[in-house]
Amino acid sequence: MSLFNTLFTLSRASLLLSASLVLGACASVDPQPEPFEQAPIFPGQTLPDGSVRLDTTDARIAQLWSASEQSAGEGDEAQALEFVYQALELDPQNSLLWSRAAEIQLDNDQPAQAENFAVKSNLFANDNRGLLYRNWLIIEHARDIRGDLLGARSAKRKVQEFKF
Repeated sequence: MSLFNTLFTLSRASLLLSASLVLGACASVDPQPEPFEQAPIFPGQTLPDGSVRLDTTDARIAQLWSASEQSAGEGDEAQALEFVYQALELDPQNSLLWSRAAEIQLDNDQPAQAENFAVKSNLFANDNRGLLYRNWLIIEHARDIRGDLLGARSAKRKVQEFKF
């Protein structure tokens, strides 16, 4: 398994956990928070495995994210992407949703679409360095798959710029 695939495997697990936490927080009626075994994670914070967490207060988006991750876990990438698209209809400027769509498209051997979605995510990522790093990895890999060696080299420089 390549480093890129390992990073995204770890990112998926972390993102699924983040989505579950967000969904659980939206559905929770218990006012007492669960004690953290580690430091709390704040929106946009870069996690040690390279993934990012971006919270939402919209329960519908959290549910769609959770359904997408479940579909992806079951190997149904088309359905996973459909759930992400539905969430994007609710929040079209959500940089994490665009990044997840890019990742799914890369997994589906659609590198041009993956690059387009990662670029779109970067437009909304502001100063979220972890997400920018993730997106530039997607862009680099997409360009490499397409045989765009100069573009991949340029993207690699951006990856290094945002590396944490």
